[in-house]
Amino acid sequence: MALKVKICGVKSISHVKACINGKANMIGLMFYNKSPRYLNLELAKKISNFAKKKIKKVGVFANADINKLKKITESVQLDYLQFHGNESVIFLKKVKKMFKIKIIRAIKISNKSDLNKISIFNKVSDYILLDTKIVKKKNLNYKKKSRKLNWDLINKIKNKKKLILSGGLSVDNLELATKKSNIKFVDASSGLETLTGKKNIKKINKFLELAGRL
Repeated sequence: MALKVKICGVKSISHVKACINGKANMIGLMFYNKSPRYLNLELAKKISNFAKKKIKKVGVFANADINKLKKITESVQLDYLQFHGNESVIFLKKVKKMFKIKIIRAIKISNKSDLNKISIFNKVSDYILLDTKIVKKKNLNYKKKSRKLNWDLINKIKNKKKLILSGGLSVDNLELATKKSNIKFVDASSGLETLTGKKNIKKINKFLELAGRL
């Protein structure tokens, strides 16, 4: 069975075309303005209009207020909201109720004790994305590429149904990462770039081609 794939940080129609042609399941549109993958609202709307009904659109946020979420969600017609900041369960419940939208909660996994966070957010989240970066400070360095997760540690999680594996995935480590972690839904971003924040179409194509075989 082919892996499910989300390509995060797309910034052009050509990126979206590659994702659709390669049978990706989701694209991630970055609305955290400190990120090199940040999209302004006008470009996001153009990408969303092109992607409509062809692929699921995920808005990626960190510590955004309700008004900003409302404006972007309605303008861009998002299918999911993904949170990478200090958002609480109470906040996520409020967002889900207000916007009637699905939630992806990113959780930073550095050690075994971090795995306990999954149960905290499990009920309110439609998916939980396991990552190596969470925004807690305004000066987070997004120029550094994401580190790889400890895949052996992730494999210890019993119920993986809602989990998305992230953190430095590329065509070079995808097969090993999914075998070791035993997670069948992956998120790729920095591993598909030539320069930080600049996706490479050939890398997207190769990644999706491999994911289709795994």
